[in-house]
Amino acid sequence: MDAWKTYRSLSPEQKQILARKQLEIDRPVDELLALLKPLAACDTMANKAQTRFGCTFGLLVVVTVVGAILFSNLGWSPVTLAAIVLCIAATVAAAWFWIWLRSVDVSNNLRSFVVPILALFREDIDPKTPVHLRLDLTQPTTAPKKTGESAPYKHGAYYKIVDTTYVDPWMSADTVLVDGTKLSWSVTDRIRERKKTKRNPRGKIKSKAKYRKITDLDVQLGLKTNTYAVADAKVSRDGKRSKVAVQRSVRSDSLDPVDPRALIDAITDVYRAARLAAKEANA
Repeated sequence: MDAWKTYRSLSPEQKQILARKQLEIDRPVDELLALLKPLAACDTMANKAQTRFGCTFGLLVVVTVVGAILFSNLGWSPVTLAAIVLCIAATVAAAWFWIWLRSVDVSNNLRSFVVPILALFREDIDPKTPVHLRLDLTQPTTAPKKTGESAPYKHGAYYKIVDTTYVDPWMSADTVLVDGTKLSWSVTDRIRERKKTKRNPRGKIKSKAKYRKITDLDVQLGLKTNTYAVADAKVSRDGKRSKVAVQRSVRSDSLDPVDPRALIDAITDVYRAARLAAKEANA
């Protein structure tokens, strides 16, 4: 299995990250990418295999139960007994791999946002200055991130609707760019999960969940005043740097990771509003 082979090739530090699903570290950007890229690759393979083993486990349970009932009626023999034992063993193995795959599963934010952002910033980040990175790679709707739950209510055909809210501050980073700018950002997801239950005309109960997510991007840049001039009344200055704060919110109707371009655009807009300082422009 590719996911198992990839996991076995990981370093002890990388396996520990998968187990804890938490990371706070100071490393140069190249070292961060070398650390995180294999984890993203392992997660991609684990997600694909998890679905496959989940379906296989369910099918094997059905086959084992049906086989046991059938052989009980027809009579047991060494062949039928061996077949049932093989089915049970295969079911246990599939269940074990499915549980293991879930244990190494991390948030898709790692492979869809974190690694792409660091790869895009790689040429712009000062290679001599470590990046301070904090990641929470647990799933966004885990119990510790739950902030509220509504009382059940009715609407239309749905006789039970429950709204649950979550707050997931899953990333923050601080670094220095090659032009001397201090850059920091944080990403927080605010999620509303709406579970709806109804009874169809045939009396069958059906439930579904819908999500609304707002991703808050908070960006702070400290531009060196001897390099950039920023003509904005909201900018604070400490003599050496012009400090600019930018907030963006991106709304979506799924739990899919936010597009990395949202963060890139926020940072780019600050640079577009700035101009080279006089002595730099005349150099």
